[in-house]
Formats: sequence, structure tokens, C-alpha cells
Amino acid sequence: MVTDGIDVSQYQGVINWELVKRHVDFAIIRCGYGQDIASQDDRMFQRNADECTRLGIPFGVYLYSYAQNESEALSEARHVIRLIQNYKMAYPIYLDLEDPRVGRLSNEQIERNCKVFADELQRHNYLPGFYASYYWWTTKLTGPLFSRYTRWVARYADELGENADMFDMWQYSDNGFVEGIEGPVDLDYSYRDFPTEIKAAGLNNFDQEQPTPSPTHYQIGDHVTFDHVFISSDSSIPLIPYMNHGTITRIVENARNPYLIGNGLGWVNNESITGTMSYLSNPTYRGDSFVDALAQIGVDTSFESRNRIARNNGIENYTGSARQNLELLRLLKEGRLRQ
Repeated sequence: MVTDGIDVSQYQGVINWELVKRHVDFAIIRCGYGQDIASQDDRMFQRNADECTRLGIPFGVYLYSYAQNESEALSEARHVIRLIQNYKMAYPIYLDLEDPRVGRLSNEQIERNCKVFADELQRHNYLPGFYASYYWWTTKLTGPLFSRYTRWVARYADELGENADMFDMWQYSDNGFVEGIEGPVDLDYSYRDFPTEIKAAGLNNFDQEQPTPSPTHYQIGDHVTFDHVFISSDSSIPLIPYMNHGTITRIVENARNPYLIGNGLGWVNNESITGTMSYLSNPTYRGDSFVDALAQIGVDTSFESRNRIARNNGIENYTGSARQNLELLRLLKEGRLRQ
């Protein structure tokens, strides 16, 4: 689904939201900038948020970041939380990363600051995300943290182009016109059904649904595949994992997410698990050809099949080299080759 939205701040002045509602599906409202100082609140935030609430316009918020270190990033998170605690927001809470002073930090420092911001928002049951230009996304915000959160990109072009799948929202113009707003306004597309996700999970001040215990269909030792994980056994905030398979090492009965993966990759439930991975075994094979050993037990020996098996067993960039095939053959003989 694609929905049309705008993002606004005090620079749009007094907005006639009743007129705006005819033309947009959602809005992202600036709540302020920098650390938790009242003088740095956006002076139109409360009015904009109140009007969107009154008229039923789904909205999220953003804060313009100046943070130079983790302490300042924590203050920025608390700045947001102070302002949004009385609003139900059907769109995420974004940190706006574009200030030149932030841009002069190392990529690692920016990522540390963002982790502090996201952790604090999640601790209060909000859905965090990050906004930046396409250039920042491809040169500065490249650490693994950012793949776990919703990403909003600014790129003023007819098409988003390469890496479009990375982003849930696209700010495609800073010079749009919408009835009810005097002067230009930023225009956005959203590609994700945030209202359904956020309300169902009880995030962003929506009433928390009572967790339904998830019956345990799997056992410790099962190797499963999954499309998302959770930070704890009772969390309702889905995260994108850096691996999509792992072994169940612990089970908490009657928990929302009863299965712990590995030594802390994340927690999963029956809905997030997409399947189990079985193991191939050929303990009687005495040769040294991985291909022959697979053929002997009736497994597809094509390169595509072997490449998939290699990835499932932690071997990236499979080329069919002798070293790679011998390692896979060893696992096969031991009955530990993931199919």
C-alpha cells in the first residue's frame, strides 16, 4: 500500500487542518529540536498534534537532532517523550539526522547516539525510526543498527531509484502545495501500514492489547527460520534480525514470544517463525566429493542448491572451492548440514 502524507513544523505557520485532511492520509509533525529544553519545543507542535487528534488524521512526530554524544542523544529522546506522552500516534517517532554538526561526527558515533535514542523510545513503548537524506543513508548511516528500524529518506526526484526497498517512507518533495497550508510543504509517501502495526502492538500510547500466550509448538534444539525477532519474551516491537535462522536455546511457557534464539539473537513466537531447517546426513560416505555425497542421498547437486546450503551453514560468497566443499562435506558426514 502507498499513502500520501506531509511533514510540517512551526515554519508552516497556522495550518487549517480541516482543509488539509481532504488531501492527505497522514502527517509527521516536528515536536522540537535538540535536547530536552522547553525553549527548543516546536511552538506549533501542540496545536498541530491537537488538531490531528481532533480530526482523526493519523500522525507521527520527528525531532531535529544536534546530539554530539550519547548523553545529548538521551536528552533528545526524553525531549520527545515529554511532548508526546498524551498523544496516540499511528506513525513512528523519527530522529531527523541532517545537521552539519552531526554530519562531522564519525559514523560510529552517530550510530551510538542513535542506539541511545532508539533504546529510550523503545523502553517507553514507542516505535522509533530515523530520517536522513539519501546521501546520508548511503554514506553515514550504514551500520547494522539502522537495518533494525524504520527508515525515512529524503530524495527529491521522480523515482527513489536504487535501494528503494530499504525505506518505509520517502520525502519526495520539499516544495509541495496543499490546501490549508500557506506556502510550500514537504510531501511524503509511506509504503508500510504503520497504523495497523502500531495499534495492534499497542505502541505509541495506544491501548496495549492483552498478550495472548503463544502455545509452544517447537522444542529446544529446533533450528528455525523467522522473519523478525523481539528484544524480550514479552516485547511487542518487532525488529529485523541480522540472521534469519537460528537454534532455540530456551523456552518461556505462556510468554508472548516464548523462544530464545541462540545466545541472544532475539526472541520469536509461532507467528514470526516461518519454518524449521532439517539436517542432511551421510555418515557412511567415504569419498572426498561433496557433490557425490549429496547425489548419493538424492539431494539436488546444482550450484544453486549448493549455494543455498552453504548460506544456511554460514558460508557466504560460495564459489564451490575445495575448502568450502570440504567443510560442507564434514558437516554432512556428521549429520549437521542444514538443508
